[in-house]
Amino acid sequence: MILKRIFISAMYAATFVGWTTSASAQRFELQSGEVVTAGDPILINALDLPPDTDVELRAERVLKNYYQRGFPVLRYQSSALFRSDGNGRIDLTTSPATSGSYQGADPLGLFRSMQPVNQEPVEADKRITLTALIDGTVVASTSFEMRHAPLAFHIEEVASLPGSYFAPQPGPGKHPVIIIAGGADTNRQNREVLMPQLVAKGYSVFHFATYEIIYGPGEPSVEGLPTRYVDIPIDRLQDVRDWLTRRADVDPDRMGLYGYSRNGAYVLLAATRFDWVKAVAGISPSDVVWEGWGDGVRLGTTSSYSWNGQPLEYVPYSENWYRETGKFARGLRGRLRTPMDEGRWANPDRVEAARIPIEDYTGSVLVVGGELDDLWSAGHMVQNIAERRAEAGLATSLLVLPEAGHGITGTGYNPTLLFEEGARRRAEAHGQAQTWGATLEFFKEALSP
Repeated sequence: MILKRIFISAMYAATFVGWTTSASAQRFELQSGEVVTAGDPILINALDLPPDTDVELRAERVLKNYYQRGFPVLRYQSSALFRSDGNGRIDLTTSPATSGSYQGADPLGLFRSMQPVNQEPVEADKRITLTALIDGTVVASTSFEMRHAPLAFHIEEVASLPGSYFAPQPGPGKHPVIIIAGGADTNRQNREVLMPQLVAKGYSVFHFATYEIIYGPGEPSVEGLPTRYVDIPIDRLQDVRDWLTRRADVDPDRMGLYGYSRNGAYVLLAATRFDWVKAVAGISPSDVVWEGWGDGVRLGTTSSYSWNGQPLEYVPYSENWYRETGKFARGLRGRLRTPMDEGRWANPDRVEAARIPIEDYTGSVLVVGGELDDLWSAGHMVQNIAERRAEAGLATSLLVLPEAGHGITGTGYNPTLLFEEGARRRAEAHGQAQTWGATLEFFKEALSP
């Protein structure tokens, strides 16, 4: 990729203790341009600073928090102290932060380490502002736009499936399609973030809602969806394929599947049963079918998935499932991996019967998992998937992230606000960036004409 080099004029102070500004104004260099597609590398330098000087860099943006009730748009900010080199330069990719919101050399650091600085909602804004300060005085400032989507694209709701179809603006030719299996998307994160980002890369995208978990007397937001994770029908994906093939802008020979977490297992299962799937990406998936769960579901009695109305074989959890799910109900961090691992160890015969036969699928496969995943042992399970396919002589795109957990969807540039702190927060952000890059590269190769 050819990087567009843009120089932004900066504000600067006339005089500082011990030195006076020269003819060169302090400035930021945005090597990636004034507009960045979310997920693409952001390359930034601060130039013409006084040499060997402590410089504070601040970053600020507004973001929707999809995990907080009401999904408020809040202002976020980070700040870190750097030391300019002998040429008066700071490179955010290689220059280490000595203190502040993060430490060390980290190109994601200023972005992933942001924290909310207000509790009152603000107006949405796509721009990120960067400021350089010396002894508390602003010497340079600039901003750039973080864009999730192309300026215009086509959106169509399909209530009968149910789902949403996003596509580039109508034009000649047919597009490859990525079908995202997911929940009801009540927080709109797929609709507002993931799908537009894929459209920006030239794909048509269909989000297929497979379930909506409801506890208590609440009403589902999408009519007809399972409200417990029990017997989720894999075969309904054929309805999505049929709808897509009736469109003139869709290439039926270039269809891929994408799923995260339990929907990662869903799409891997679907790939073994539909011959029209060209490529499948499972992010933090399972290699087996687990038992079902949800409001009023008795332990050890149901499967998570079904095929043509028949429940699939499953691996049961241990009794510690209630202990760990109870922690989540109290606002604590549960470790669902424990009762799942215990259930697997206690039932080796059922594991083999419930295994997803991924070696039956000869198309392209990407699986990504974190070794420190607390929700289930995704790192081990994606390794199992790759090994099974290798035994059958099939290649697999495999990415195991030794220091990452379950939350590896995203681009790495948004603040990681769920649970993680310190080194784990850094690892999760970098895991997101690696996963997103691997996903784009995988589909680019697998769904090429």
